[in-house]
Amino acid sequence: MLDFHPLQLEDFPRLRPFFGYSGSRICDTTPGTVFIWRDMYKTEWAIYDGSLYFKVDYPGLGPTFTLPLGGGRTEHYRQIADYCCRREMPIQFYPVSKDELERLQDFFPASTAATERDNFDYLYRAEDLKYFRGKKLSGQRNHVNKFLKTYGSWLFRPIAPEDIPSVKGFLDRYASRVDKSAASFHEDIAKTHEVLDNYQTYDLLGGMLLVDGQIAGFSLGEIIGDTLFTHIEKADRDYEGCYQMLVAQFAQHFATEGIAFINREDDAGDLGLRTSKLSYHPIALLEKYTVTVEEPCAFCQK
Repeated sequence: MLDFHPLQLEDFPRLRPFFGYSGSRICDTTPGTVFIWRDMYKTEWAIYDGSLYFKVDYPGLGPTFTLPLGGGRTEHYRQIADYCCRREMPIQFYPVSKDELERLQDFFPASTAATERDNFDYLYRAEDLKYFRGKKLSGQRNHVNKFLKTYGSWLFRPIAPEDIPSVKGFLDRYASRVDKSAASFHEDIAKTHEVLDNYQTYDLLGGMLLVDGQIAGFSLGEIIGDTLFTHIEKADRDYEGCYQMLVAQFAQHFATEGIAFINREDDAGDLGLRTSKLSYHPIALLEKYTVTVEEPCAFCQK
């Protein structure tokens, strides 16, 4: 029987090994995403028979389950059906990747599936973001060239523990200059501070771009399988071409041998962010489905 507990930062070491079972390129199945957004989405976890289950309260959806990590899917589905049947609640799965959708609906044939464009992840070829080669990426390449011509003294390097206070200071300056009232923006800033304050626990890849010795931007991400995920990216737009330079340098330094793709996550329906992410020419938009099962009790003993 599933017994869920609120997800806490101290759970990181125990739960991290399960994420190797993901097999997905969507950002929601990475430890960084799960832990960074755990408070806003009221994430809870349970381990049963060697598999990790998450229950998440997404805005507008209510309680949902992510696809469990480890073990076999059929047994996962039975456990979740039993949990929901006992509580007389429908089952909702989110996010379900397109690759997993058919298998899930084979088990729950009476289920319904819905998707929303705002939640699609942007997936890129790693080589495209490293060097912006070719005509379609000429605009991004021009921004990098502008940066190189304008700022003669620049450096990109991994974030070391002793850099954390300076990066946090940059983050505060960045936040003070951005006029956003959305709760997700403030949660993003707060959790970025948490990541930096617990740098070893999160164990993310971090890099910072400096101009004349001053931080102009930084990125934080992680590698799962053949994909580099960019979770956090902040830059000072006063430096021309800074974001494009940061994207390229982060890719060059961390998308090493065996890393074929970079996931830059979704745009949350923000038009400016959508325009920016499309300008880097993704090779795919990774669809995410919400699958709803109205009668979970019918599947408990299937």
